[in-house]
Amino acid sequence: MHPPESALSGIRVLDFTHVYQGPVGTQILADYGADVIKIERPGAGDWSRRWGPFVHGVSLPFAGLNRNKRSVAIDVKNPQGRQAVYDLAAKADVVVHNFRAGVMEKLGFGYEDLSRINPRLVYAWSGGWGDRGPSADRARGGHDLMARAEAGWFVQPDRAKPPIPAGISADYAAGLMLMQGILMALLARVRTGRGQRVTTDLLSVAFHAHSWEGPAEMNAERITEVSGVIANESTIDKSFATRDGYIEISPVFSENALRDISVALGLGDLSLDERFRTFALQERNRGELNGLLAARLRERTTAEWLAELEAKGVLCARINTIVEAADDAQLQANQMVVDMDHPAGGSLRLLGTPVRLYGTPPQPRVFAPELGAHTREVLLEFGYSAERVADLESSGIVHTAAAVSAAVAP
Repeated sequence: MHPPESALSGIRVLDFTHVYQGPVGTQILADYGADVIKIERPGAGDWSRRWGPFVHGVSLPFAGLNRNKRSVAIDVKNPQGRQAVYDLAAKADVVVHNFRAGVMEKLGFGYEDLSRINPRLVYAWSGGWGDRGPSADRARGGHDLMARAEAGWFVQPDRAKPPIPAGISADYAAGLMLMQGILMALLARVRTGRGQRVTTDLLSVAFHAHSWEGPAEMNAERITEVSGVIANESTIDKSFATRDGYIEISPVFSENALRDISVALGLGDLSLDERFRTFALQERNRGELNGLLAARLRERTTAEWLAELEAKGVLCARINTIVEAADDAQLQANQMVVDMDHPAGGSLRLLGTPVRLYGTPPQPRVFAPELGAHTREVLLEFGYSAERVADLESSGIVHTAAAVSAAVAP
């Protein structure tokens, strides 16, 4: 039986990305069959190779972001190493990186440099701040928490304490946005025959994640009315303790969610209580209101409440840890946990692919590569002779290593 066709078979990606932003997107490209060639520093490689925790020397963060890729270790500061990159770029479809602004240009690998060699090249970059502006102009270093801080993602639930970060990592979202940009540019190339430059950044992506509440916040002085739905969300707590764990309750899709929730809990219609008759009163007395809900929810287990509330149309969910989520029947059905074998690390549980194409499904084929595992293989494919590869290796310009035989566990 032949394996299913891959959606991105024939697409070559030169991947200079490292750590989190970037690798998360290129891994999905690789899961869908793109030949993702990870360009790394000899002797060091991606920073995340050295960031634990580890299982018998295997970096779990690196393993979680770099399966299905091939590793080529090249000293890009050496003229012969730079020429090797030019040779690879001439036959690539995509170059992608997430270095600080100006780094690739100093190396001679900027968009103008590489597009002259290959006009069909899609050149993708995700940085910290954007292409221009004060932070970009001074080549300011960027990081997830910095972006979330400046994009309005720190919250202050306790006014006596400093704000704390909220939301998911901007690295994750920026990597996915960059992947979308790459796919759109490849689609445009089908029509035009030309590649193009694609960029995004942590700050812009983090700010764009406010798409729901952002317009209300930015136009607060012009709001003329508040609907019941948004008022319910602001007054009713999002999570409560049960007898054996925690439950989330969503006060949405109802003009009177307080009524729906309190009746389902057996408390009667609290929206008729004099303390909670209006949204203004609910907000003023929210501590007392949530105290009543909390006391009732502590009386039964999470499973009991889920069955009771769902039967009465109240949206709710069990609050899981990551480990509990990995064992969740729905996530298992979504194939969001894959077991992959590594000779040293053994069988490791990793995250699957969150988007599913049924005609050309994702294929988590091989474990994240050892540093330089595919240097010789890739250079030979791109027309280098065995003698030239050996010379580059002996001079330390490229690094080779034995490929690790690892694949999805049966």
